[in-house]
Amino acid sequence: MKIILGSQSQGRKNVLTQMGYVFDVVVPDIDEKAIRDSDPRKLTLKIANAKSDNVLLKVREDAIIITSDSVVVVNGKITEKPVNKEEAFLFLKAVSAGVPQILVSAVTVSNTKTGERFDGVSEATVIFNPIPKDNILKFVGSGDTFNHAGAFCVEHPFFNPFIKEIKGEMETIIGLPKALTEKLIQQASSL
Repeated sequence: MKIILGSQSQGRKNVLTQMGYVFDVVVPDIDEKAIRDSDPRKLTLKIANAKSDNVLLKVREDAIIITSDSVVVVNGKITEKPVNKEEAFLFLKAVSAGVPQILVSAVTVSNTKTGERFDGVSEATVIFNPIPKDNILKFVGSGDTFNHAGAFCVEHPFFNPFIKEIKGEMETIIGLPKALTEKLIQQASSL
């Protein structure tokens, strides 16, 4: 059955490719900021399911649809994609201070033929060494920061040298947890 990734994230595309899947991409069109919940697990599930609902409207064939959403939790506070340079700088100052960044990634996998949907959440933590202020300003100025929850991207060469510790699956931090995604694909495919 055809596989469709409902995401424009290069990181998620890379993870699914590394998992050995051939897939098409259909980018969901939703207002993520309109979906709210104070619980990061519930929030990411709500957004991932909204993305799935949107992609389902665009797909007219039998397929397995994969969508995902991620947020970063810092000191108990949810941080999503920064809305401006000031917010990105504040997020990255916390990253640079060695504050644990807990990534919460939700995945949904839908089977368009059966109408069944499976979902789950994975968490991982990354801690960074201090990042020089000039480096932070350069990264914020590049604009890359606005595409990532918490304003950082672990697979970006800018951040890699500063990673101190990762607890959990690297792919959860990237935004598409391998083990969870594989489990959900198998569940949706075995119907």
